[in-house]
Order: sequence, then C-alpha cells, then structure tokens
Amino acid sequence: MNTVKYNVNQEIPIVAETDVLVVGGGPGGVCAGVMAARQGAKTLLVERYGCLGGMAVFGEVTPFMISHVNGKSLDRPVYIDWCRRMFGYRSDEVQKKFPFNEDRAAGALSKDEAMLAMEDMLLDAGAKLLYHHTLVDVIKEDGRISYAVFHSKSGYCAVKAKIFIDSTGDGDLAVLAGCPFEFGNEDGFCQPMTTCFKLSGVDRTRMPDRAGINVIYDKWKAEGKIDCPRENVLWFLTYEDDVVHFNTTRIIKKSGVNGVELSEAEIEGRRQLRQFVNFLRSAVPGFEHARIHSIAHHVGVRESRRILGVVYQTSEDFVKEAKYPDGIVRANYPIDIHNPSGTGTVMKHLEPDAWYEIRYGTIVPRDSRNLLMGCRAISLDHALHSSARVMPPVCSIGQAAGMAAAICLEKNCEPAELDGALVRKRLAEAGAWL
Repeated sequence: MNTVKYNVNQEIPIVAETDVLVVGGGPGGVCAGVMAARQGAKTLLVERYGCLGGMAVFGEVTPFMISHVNGKSLDRPVYIDWCRRMFGYRSDEVQKKFPFNEDRAAGALSKDEAMLAMEDMLLDAGAKLLYHHTLVDVIKEDGRISYAVFHSKSGYCAVKAKIFIDSTGDGDLAVLAGCPFEFGNEDGFCQPMTTCFKLSGVDRTRMPDRAGINVIYDKWKAEGKIDCPRENVLWFLTYEDDVVHFNTTRIIKKSGVNGVELSEAEIEGRRQLRQFVNFLRSAVPGFEHARIHSIAHHVGVRESRRILGVVYQTSEDFVKEAKYPDGIVRANYPIDIHNPSGTGTVMKHLEPDAWYEIRYGTIVPRDSRNLLMGCRAISLDHALHSSARVMPPVCSIGQAAGMAAAICLEKNCEPAELDGALVRKRLAEAGAWL
C-alpha cells in the first residue's frame, strides 16, 4: 500500500471532563452508561452518529434473540428496562395485541422505539450525551488513558475521564490504547456481515412457511438467478401485520474494521438485497405487491476484534455450563456461527434450564490501567463469542462494565485490581440475575 506522511500537531480543546466516559451508544454502551450513572458516577456517553442504537438501530437488527432459562430472560435489570421503555412508545392497539411480558422480553423491536427508549434511559439516569463525535485517538500518561480524542464538525477535541469504557463494538478504543486482540477464526475470517431489511405490503396469509420459501430459493439459486452464499432465507415477523424482516444477505471474507472492506461490504449487501427483493416479488406468494419498508443504514457486523483480557474463556465453558464466583453475565443463547467463508450455519444449544457464565476478567483488557469493555468485543474465543454477541447478553456485559467503573471510582482502584466477585454481588443487588 502506498503511503503519505501526515502529521497533526496542534492544541485541541477539552470539551468535557467526567468520571466515566463511555465511547459508543449501542446496546452495550447504553447499558454501561445507565448502570454507571445509577451508581452515582458522573458519566458521559459519546456517540459518532446523531442518535443512540448501534446495531439495534443503524444495523436494523431484529428481533432480540432469546437468552432465557425456563422461559425467563437472564438479562436484567437494564435490558428489561429498555424493553419496557420501548413498549411505552407503541400504540394502544399494539400494546393490547402484544402485552409487555418481563419474563419473555424478546422478539420484534422497532429501531425508532429502541432509539428513543435508550435516550430516555440515559438521560433519566443522569448521564450526559455527546453526539456526532467520532473517536480517533487516545492520549496516555503512565500507562493510563488520560483523554479520548474525537473529531466532529468543529474539528478535533478531547474528553478527559478517570475510567473509560469501550462500547464501540469493535474494540476501537482498546486498540488505540495498545491492547492486544484476536480476530476471526482459525482461517482469519470473522462471521459474515449482513444487510438487514424489511418489506411491507406483504400478504402474510398467503406467505409460505420457512421450508416453502427455501424450496423456491434453492430453485432460483440453482438457476443462477440469485447469488448469495447463505443456505436459506432467514426472516422474522414484526408487530405490523404486513411487514416482514429479513436477516438473510451474507457478506463473507470482509473485515468490519478495514475501512475499504467495510465500504465494499455495504455495496455487496445491497447488491444481494436487490436480488432478494426481486426474488420475493417474482416468486414467493404473498410478496407480489411488497414494498421496501426500511433498509439498515449500517451493514450488520457480527464479529470483529476480540480484545484479550486478564481472563480468556473458550467454548469449553459453554459445553460445561461453567459457573464462576466472578461471573457477571449469564447466557443461554446457542453457539451460532454463520460460516465465515460461505454456506452453512453451526448451531449448538444448551438445555432450556442451563446457562454458562462470563467472568469479570473478560471485560478487563490486558495492558491497560483504566479501561473496561462494554460491548461484544470481549476476551472470548471465536465460538463462545458467537453465543455472547447478541444484544441481550451484550446489554449485561455493558451494565457490568458500568458497575465495575463505578466501584473503581468508589475504591480508587484500577479495574484489574477489582474483585470480580464484588462486581457480581453489586450487580445482583442492582437487580441482575446472578
């Protein structure tokens, strides 16, 4: 690759000083910010876009996947609060048709309701928000992060904090701070990306079941009319009677943390989307008059960097249903690996009454003194990450990071010095199922 020398050597304004800085406003970041603020920590969340949401909003990922034991959601309290807030934005008709169920707390969501509810939670908890600021660097002193550097319409600026939480989803802050990471499977590829979309104007009374649609899909693929590596059509119903959500494009061998490849992934995802819309309208009963209802504004990224922590967990913990004194998240969602190189999906389930636990040390990066991970990019192997990456467990990862940050401030200690059993205890007192 050709290079050009470019230096930035200038004084930049410090636009905020805070105790806890959360970078990234997706499900993990919001839950981190809410929990830290509820514990009394002065908290600021900085988001690169103009609203909160992450993959739930910009990636149009729906529904919430089920990480339940005996029919009850393991992820609480902040995740449940989010679901309850979203419910409040629904029409009376929808509320009556689909009553709120705290135990279930999964299924379809509206990206706009999700965004509004996230902002409500953060502001009500007392956290501050800064939108339209993109992380570009960190300033370190004595091994500690002193400032996060952002860029906005105003140019460069800095935010000073005592504890930093990386909720970028990709470990951007941790990598800028020099933390080690893993990437992908044994072949170096991450799970494929997906451009999600919804169609409206669908006559769902005439729509075939999953097997029926897949028969037609297989025929079109065999005839060369559609070019997608995915082995089937993945769709979900929504609260609207005529709207169907599709999580079915498959973009392989692209990196979510390589700018050029991420751009290529967006183009490839929409190329496949156009073919799927044509396929559905032309060949699948009930879709003859389907309209494009909405399309993700950001390609859905399942996996990128996994920041190595002081603890590293593998899929053996899933198999053994491992429990730990410092477990800060319980998860039951299956190992769910979409083939990084092509066709096929690996699914390995736990029993309905079983779970494994994610340990505190997985969210404490190596080689950092005041950083915590509050997103999917934690210290797990490729297979276990495929279970922990979905939004409900990520909410629990985020709230654990927020709690740990608050305790570090109380005790004037670094995250690596903190007893994970204490974090677990405090989370349980706050309403977590631990």
